[in-house]
Amino acid sequence: KKMEKRKSKYLRHEPCPQCGSKDNLAVFDDGHAHCFGCDYQYQPSKENKPRPMTTEPPPRKVSPLIKFVRPTALKKRGITEETVSRFPYGIAEYNKQPVQVANYFDHLGRPCAQHVRFKDKKFIWLGDTSKMMLFSQHTWRQTNQGNTFVVITEGEIDAMSVSQVQGNKFPVVSLPNGAQSVKKYLSTPEVQKWLNTFVRIVLCLDTDEPGMAAAEKALEVLPLGKAAICRLPRKDANEMLLAGEGEELRDLLWKATPARPDSIIQAADQWEALIKPGASSICEYPWPKLNDATKGYRKGEMVTVCAGSGTGKSSMCRELAHHFLRNQMKVGYIALEESIQRTLQGIIGVELSRPLHFEENLEQDEELRLAFDRLLGTGRLFLYDHFGSIDPDRLVEQIQYLATAEGVDVVILDHLTIVISGISDLDERRALDVTCTKLRQVVESTGVGLIVVSHLRRPEGKGHEEGTQVSLSHLRSSHSVAQLSDLVLAAERNQQGDPSERSSLQLRLLKNRFSGVTGPMDKLLYDQETGRLRLPLFAL
Repeated sequence: KKMEKRKSKYLRHEPCPQCGSKDNLAVFDDGHAHCFGCDYQYQPSKENKPRPMTTEPPPRKVSPLIKFVRPTALKKRGITEETVSRFPYGIAEYNKQPVQVANYFDHLGRPCAQHVRFKDKKFIWLGDTSKMMLFSQHTWRQTNQGNTFVVITEGEIDAMSVSQVQGNKFPVVSLPNGAQSVKKYLSTPEVQKWLNTFVRIVLCLDTDEPGMAAAEKALEVLPLGKAAICRLPRKDANEMLLAGEGEELRDLLWKATPARPDSIIQAADQWEALIKPGASSICEYPWPKLNDATKGYRKGEMVTVCAGSGTGKSSMCRELAHHFLRNQMKVGYIALEESIQRTLQGIIGVELSRPLHFEENLEQDEELRLAFDRLLGTGRLFLYDHFGSIDPDRLVEQIQYLATAEGVDVVILDHLTIVISGISDLDERRALDVTCTKLRQVVESTGVGLIVVSHLRRPEGKGHEEGTQVSLSHLRSSHSVAQLSDLVLAAERNQQGDPSERSSLQLRLLKNRFSGVTGPMDKLLYDQETGRLRLPLFAL
């Protein structure tokens, strides 16, 4: 008897490795697969026993590219040879059939794939589609002039139609796989970086339901405030070109207004926000004049502490950390120029009024053990085990974790200058701008309080180590430190004066966004025996 040939059984749909479609690849239990979008076929080796496919995608089939593609006018589409030659598009022969070919390139400008269109409107992909960028993206030079816009269409024909009505002067690109590929290709890092160079991004997709849905999805991944949807009176841009409505199309493109980003709200709807109680102090500052001027410490604020080198910034941070811990607050402490041991010795030393880093044989000190358990035993202090420069994005991740996962009330960062020292591709001013902006964003998004130590630039004449009064203009390299901070607190000390001057630390409030009160604040004295910053007796 002849063996009846067993029919394979459908298992599931998967993404196609050839055309990149989301679920056009049908997978069967005998191991073969077929894409209903581009006709890609996968057959298991005949030498091996057929077996069900695993969840791993089938091997990628890379077809050779067509070598000779001639730019030719597309008369039926109303597209001139001049326009076609501006794009990586043309006429060729494939399997003895005339075809239209759209060439695609990777982010390095190398040809990697081709979208081939036959006379019967059947499409196939050749080459490696996993690396391709938007159609014609590589042909438009990068621009940072802030005076151009880019149009994104659903197909190559529409891209050339839009370009032609604009005299082929402005960048136009299209999605490799139509509306269904909008998020896949617009969200890649290379495409995002390129799109961010433009002032406006106009989506000119088909006016059918899939096209409009794709345009809405695109807004989710495109830069806020830049993306606009151009709504056409006909199905697509090429139909308008063929109808002689090129001028109207051009007008619609330029008049497309950016969609309002989620962060823009209508003030008329914000009565509850107006009467909602504002942020209140959760703890007093340890120094009375500073506390009176600031009305206490609040979460959601960025505080910058600045002073000359060796003035006592780290001592101030340890005093603040100890004060917050004693007031039952959770504290994150990121000290980038000292070890975990030195940080612990400094904070516990404040608790005991002992300069522990000068002492030896601490392992048998019972008083030290009790102080450690009393202050830190409840798990309210979190330290960052790191020394030296750190990438700003990595730093933001650590602060976000401390704020959201550990619920800290304040993060103390000592210090800002070392963070930017590892950014090799930016000068110091720009690196400070970028870092300060990211730190401010994490404060706004999480509501955590942030105390940042910043160094000062050297002033003309006497330096800060000789007690020169600090001003906002002395902040290192960038105005963003002052602009993005809610509070800027400076410390002044004459390290070269007589003993009383050397031990005296004058606090000065340079910026106070909450109350506006600025000027000289508390004067603190450094006690060599205890290692503490204390108020003078007459101030108590």
